[in-house]
Amino acid sequence: MVYANSAIGDEDDCEVVMCIPQNDEQEPWTWCVIANVVDEHEVGVDHHIGHGTKIFSPGTKVYVSTEWRTSLKDDGGTLFVIGKARKQWRMVGMFIPRNRLTNFRVGRVFDPRVLRRMAKDCRQSVPDPSEWGWRWWGNDEDAHQTVIKRVEYFSQDGFSLPEAGAEDD
Repeated sequence: MVYANSAIGDEDDCEVVMCIPQNDEQEPWTWCVIANVVDEHEVGVDHHIGHGTKIFSPGTKVYVSTEWRTSLKDDGGTLFVIGKARKQWRMVGMFIPRNRLTNFRVGRVFDPRVLRRMAKDCRQSVPDPSEWGWRWWGNDEDAHQTVIKRVEYFSQDGFSLPEAGAEDD
């Protein structure tokens, strides 16, 4: 502690001055769809119960990318996610069926490990969400609105492709 306006030993009538380092540059962050891996689901032809996935433990928090594929046969598509792998410290990226995820929500990501992994996917050496383009969401208001819409879509009970000839209101 540094005492202002006091001589040594004269600590009764002085104020304490704390030195707090000032960062001119803010920490990088990004908007993201965040979900959890389901606990139980049916697996295989004998329909036995599986817990989590081969890569992720049940309940693992995953960060969902803008990249996803959909078809009529896979119950809502396949999503690219980043999360902490079972029994490992590192963050891994993989495609995962949508029905293996639950609890979709909007969130801001500040975790440096996740941001580094996102930057690696975009071929950046230093995370810069404003330059991520198509793979990750970004940190502007447009990205925020897009994330909100995607969470609403993924949170629906049933996933169906728009019917041919159907128009948006």
